[in-house]
Amino acid sequence: MADEIETFPSIQNMMKSAQAALAAAPMMGAQSAHFWQAQDQFLKEFETFSAAWFKRRHVATRTALEAGKQIAEKAGHDPAVMLQVMSDWQTHSMERLNEDAQEYAEMITKCMGALAQNEVEAAEDSVEIAAKAMKQAKSKPV
Repeated sequence: MADEIETFPSIQNMMKSAQAALAAAPMMGAQSAHFWQAQDQFLKEFETFSAAWFKRRHVATRTALEAGKQIAEKAGHDPAVMLQVMSDWQTHSMERLNEDAQEYAEMITKCMGALAQNEVEAAEDSVEIAAKAMKQAKSKPV
């Protein structure tokens, strides 16, 4: 009998703990939704960046092949022509690398903006949900 009396407060404490955890669930839903919205935006931005990056790599490969052909066909006897072909290819390669860096910076900026926006919205939603929960907790049943 004494065990039952001592166990009852323990069960009550467990129920109160569970109730507190469940009370936070609506706020976690808002946090979760905004987290996944940000993830979706990150993936879209990375996909856009990656597609452009791969296009530039294909251009680099095709132009390297063309430069190799030009060197083999025309520049084999003239080192100046060979140097010019190589210099042209390297110049365009540096331009592609510059585009990579610029687009990478843009992607990171957009992702950080999406992260910040989603964090602010999640915090606002959480405050709103908490305020509603507090209002309901303080209201008296009719």
